[in-house]
Amino acid sequence: MSGTRRFVIALAAAALLSPAVVLASAGPAAGAADAVAAGGYAAVIKRTSYGVPHITAATLGSVAFGQAWAYAEDRFCDLADQVVKVRSERSRYFGPGEGDANLATDFAYASLGVVERAQAQVATLTADERDMVNGYVRGYNAFLASKGAAHVPGWCAGQPWVRPITAVDLLAYDRDIALLASGGALLFPIAAATPPSTAALAVSKQQVRDGVDQLTGQSKSLSSNGWALGADKSQTGKGMLIGNPHFPWEGELRFWESQLTVSGNVNVYGASLGGLPGVQIGFTDKVAWTHTIAAGARYTFYSVNLVPGQPTAYTVDGVPESMTGKSVTVKVKQADGSLQNVTRTMWSTRYGPVLDLSAIDPSLGWNEFSAITYRDANIDNDRLIRTWLSMARATDVSGLRTAIAQNQGIPWVNTIATDSSGNAFYTDSSPTPNLSPAAIAEWSGNPLNLLDGSNSANSWVVAPGARSPGLVPFARQPQLTRRDYVLNSNDSHWVPNANQFLTGFTPLQGPEGTPLTVRTRQNFKLVNSQAKFDLAGLGTTILSGDSYTASQVAAYAVTACQARGHTPVVVDGTAVDVSAGCAVLAAWDKLFELSSRGAVLWRETVGAVVAADPGALNEAGPLFGVPFNPADPTRTPRGAPASPDGLLAGLARGMQRMRAVGLALNVPMSQVQYTIKNGQKIPVPGSTENVGIANMAQYQPAPGSSLEPFMDPGTFVPGSDLTNKGYVVNYGTSFLLTLAYTSSGPSAKCILTFGESGDHTSPHYTDQTQLYSQKRLRDCSYSTTAINADTQSVEVIAATA
Repeated sequence: MSGTRRFVIALAAAALLSPAVVLASAGPAAGAADAVAAGGYAAVIKRTSYGVPHITAATLGSVAFGQAWAYAEDRFCDLADQVVKVRSERSRYFGPGEGDANLATDFAYASLGVVERAQAQVATLTADERDMVNGYVRGYNAFLASKGAAHVPGWCAGQPWVRPITAVDLLAYDRDIALLASGGALLFPIAAATPPSTAALAVSKQQVRDGVDQLTGQSKSLSSNGWALGADKSQTGKGMLIGNPHFPWEGELRFWESQLTVSGNVNVYGASLGGLPGVQIGFTDKVAWTHTIAAGARYTFYSVNLVPGQPTAYTVDGVPESMTGKSVTVKVKQADGSLQNVTRTMWSTRYGPVLDLSAIDPSLGWNEFSAITYRDANIDNDRLIRTWLSMARATDVSGLRTAIAQNQGIPWVNTIATDSSGNAFYTDSSPTPNLSPAAIAEWSGNPLNLLDGSNSANSWVVAPGARSPGLVPFARQPQLTRRDYVLNSNDSHWVPNANQFLTGFTPLQGPEGTPLTVRTRQNFKLVNSQAKFDLAGLGTTILSGDSYTASQVAAYAVTACQARGHTPVVVDGTAVDVSAGCAVLAAWDKLFELSSRGAVLWRETVGAVVAADPGALNEAGPLFGVPFNPADPTRTPRGAPASPDGLLAGLARGMQRMRAVGLALNVPMSQVQYTIKNGQKIPVPGSTENVGIANMAQYQPAPGSSLEPFMDPGTFVPGSDLTNKGYVVNYGTSFLLTLAYTSSGPSAKCILTFGESGDHTSPHYTDQTQLYSQKRLRDCSYSTTAINADTQSVEVIAATA
């Protein structure tokens, strides 16, 4: 610890508004001991290389206190912004927003009642949950008090909405996290819903469509790869794990890395979402787990028949019921800075809020005959903190399974886990509506899965063992333990292992017997590329530049275009000589490495093929010749297509796209694909979903709901994700964890690709991005010896109760 910076910060005063700050050379401050004696909070934060905080404390409340303090040092503004959002106060501070966007979210969150639900939840918290919530709130507020609103790090410094938070604020935001794959995507349809002949908000139709597309699988806003290897697939004979969530690099959904240690209670390392105490993806000395976005439904849409002449009354089994009206008043900042009250009545049925989906289809609006509503599987999910804390206390995958079963608080993800005994475990425990067979048949019978809500037979079926009435009990959800491996890359539960399928579950849990995505097929190819893995091999494999499409058909495309010579390919009325592109692909190493010349052209080629034929990746056609075989889903479709015409047309369009923005056809990927940090372009490895690569790198136009300014991707080429700036990356591999259990405990290498800090002035804003550009993983220090050997700074913080 030579040269280590050491700070001792004692925070007195119960309100933490005027904390005393003490600097010391060594030893805990007296204030820390006093705080503990008074029932307060005290924690030690050791930061190792790249700014990773390792927080130790005597109690759960104190370790959460330290976690929140450390998080606030790195990402204070992310949580502050989200609290304003769930308080329905964005219009108050930012005005109505473009297309009434702020008004829409304010009214929608009020309609969902996240604050009221959080207020009720406070009284039901377990002792451990209460300690963690109160400690986290106190730590975040203590940091704010120590800095002052004008001097917090990040984009929100000095803003009038930077204020202390409460336990209710934190729980309301945690409920918002739970709603990410349900109500959180329906905010604009909720806000737009208004009875016929009543003035509506000017809600963006595109926002409505985007939310529904996210829920129905037409677009994917989040994705991941997760592997758990058992003893039979591991060189150590013990468990191994790859956690590879593809999450935003900007906004509130950026992961943050830490270790939390309370002696005799919990010692967990990993990544978490800001504002959610604990660790959501990580490991202990006995068990490790990761998550991937699940493919099932966390909600059901309903259409209800209205009572003639009464637009806020509907029938169920012929019996009239009145909708519930909730009067909501939102303060809205005007151009002159004054505040104006805007009041609306938000309407709900027995199922949940009324929706306006007329942006999808005019018949799905609120008219004189019917209205659309929905029921949410996660609106009552108040067990996020409890579930992940229980998982961190498990000693093997059996105990982890028990933690999930008892709490059922995992909101919208699969769980992939391993343990030191060499067991690999998979489950999709996401809250799933429990419908009768007849209702399932109706649900499956239309593209929007719309149910007739005026027929009570379509209601959710109550079954024993479920967390909330109407959900599928955990015992009836997909789960599997093996000694070789399980994996998931956002397809359903159906194929967690190439040799074992999970069938017979409700389709609301996810489809069975349908094609796997090209990225999932690539993950199966990679996991089966070696008989057994070592730790280094995990990182090298998951970050491989190899892609399914290139390995299957790139050589065929080259042969076909070489045979064509200079005979042009006509696309969209234009004759294109593809020989130059053919030469580039012939010389290409068939990889998506930063040095690769031809990778950009192949990405655009495949993208053009898929744009012309959206099913090309999942069925025989312009890309593949061997059709999908449900008996061999991990390897089909595959192989060269029957005709090269579709590929050659894609190559021609790909060449046109690149030339439209002035790119040489053989430009190295490093010159085109990058992220921007402090004005510097940092090349980023990986590629897009369409090419079938495990390591994803893309641009998301809305990476979360933060009001923080995001990177400018440039002007997009029509039909492509290429712009006049190239491929600007703000989404993809985020927290990458590779772990192997050994005879001496867990050994892990990882990286937080966008860096630990969101503060542009911090060295930890860019350091790991530079590391990731070189595909270099770093050691994850878990043991006390490893932490002490790499400690760069120490803070001792304390606050009296």
